[in-house]
Amino acid sequence: MQMMLPSEKYFGKFEAVFLFYGAMPTGVTVSETGRIFICFPRWGDDVKFTVAEIVRGTLQPYPSLDANLVSQSNITTSFISIQSVVADGKGTLWVLDTGAPNFSEPIKGGAKLVAVDLNTNTIRSVFTFTEDVVLPTTYLNDVRFDFRVGKAGYAYITDSS
Repeated sequence: MQMMLPSEKYFGKFEAVFLFYGAMPTGVTVSETGRIFICFPRWGDDVKFTVAEIVRGTLQPYPSLDANLVSQSNITTSFISIQSVVADGKGTLWVLDTGAPNFSEPIKGGAKLVAVDLNTNTIRSVFTFTEDVVLPTTYLNDVRFDFRVGKAGYAYITDSS
């Protein structure tokens, strides 16, 4: 009796949508309208912006260049080092900021979850974490949502430290 071994099954055609050279992307998400967003944590590469949208074949800072420039005067709303982006299918891009460039200790007030309104391309809400949640060794890695629970849903965030 001959044993059937598993084999790969191909379907559809692969198509390159965008090729990356330089800074390493760690997250990609596609909105319900087909917009594509990418994140680049600040790990030592030359990262001009840590969240981008692919627009007509080029990377554009999202939601603006100002939001992607680290600002000591407003650390809670500037993007420091984004590890994960998630479009929720309900008009919001969720942006998870480690607050820890180069895997450093998180900057106080810098680790956060940011809701960006995809209709207006503006920051709608910022959820920061207290020091008993974001420890000196914390590295916020990924986020997923469950909108079946509670009034606003639940966000589940992993700490890969």
